[in-house]
Amino acid sequence: MSTKLSKEDVRNPDQVLKTLNQGFQWSQSHSRAVIVTLIAFMVIGIGWSLMSNMSEQKETKAQEAYFGFEKSYLDKKRGFEEAERALLRPPVGKDPKEAPKAKATGDLDKDYGPEVAGFKDVIAKHPDSKAAQMAALNLSDIYVNYKKLDDAVQSLEKIAEKSTGNDLISAIVLAQYGNVLSDKDNCKGAVDQWQKVLSQSKASFMHDTLRLKSAFCYEKMNDFAKAEEFYKKVSQNSQDPKNPQAGETGLGKDAEKYLRLLKLKKNAG
Repeated sequence: MSTKLSKEDVRNPDQVLKTLNQGFQWSQSHSRAVIVTLIAFMVIGIGWSLMSNMSEQKETKAQEAYFGFEKSYLDKKRGFEEAERALLRPPVGKDPKEAPKAKATGDLDKDYGPEVAGFKDVIAKHPDSKAAQMAALNLSDIYVNYKKLDDAVQSLEKIAEKSTGNDLISAIVLAQYGNVLSDKDNCKGAVDQWQKVLSQSKASFMHDTLRLKSAFCYEKMNDFAKAEEFYKKVSQNSQDPKNPQAGETGLGKDAEKYLRLLKLKKNAG
């Protein structure tokens, strides 16, 4: 149906009324389709709103479950570190009669058993949450400190599979997963994870650190060309004022040092 009026039609009142009437009749005959379309848009809008609200509620619930274990873990870790420092030198300004903080026993279950169980529970119950990502990071940190690298890999593996690296927490998850794989001499797996972070501009503040780590791994894999490429990139970036990591202590100098060593290795070979 067309309701377009020509100049001649506009000058003719009867024609205007006729056209308006046609428009009214069309809307009446198609009112069901119009209403259904409007309802569909309303349902979609309400649906997105409810999903967003539900998602926020789920995340809030996950965070509430997580933060208690995080606080307990950080308090214990701080206490253990203070006890270690106290062995090296007496704490200044403290009452000598005050009971010293307990040292870590070296037994993971005794030191962090409840926290480990708590972090695992958060991951199991809220696997798609930011809280689960943070729980996995803390869990992997505990396992690495207790030389349980296989457990550290398992704590990060499933979370890393869902991480894109396009936000801070998921970028740290991927970087940490790469670190643990590298510690297990799985350099191929490590550089694959770091590359996901290197492809994200939002994580540029981590890039040169991961390039340097990647270069070490490429050397281990005897891919000297790739290692040289990464060392050079870090060295160049250290001089670039636009680079987020420009001037960061040691990165550029380390890259230049390892680049020289790599060239000596290649010449000797």
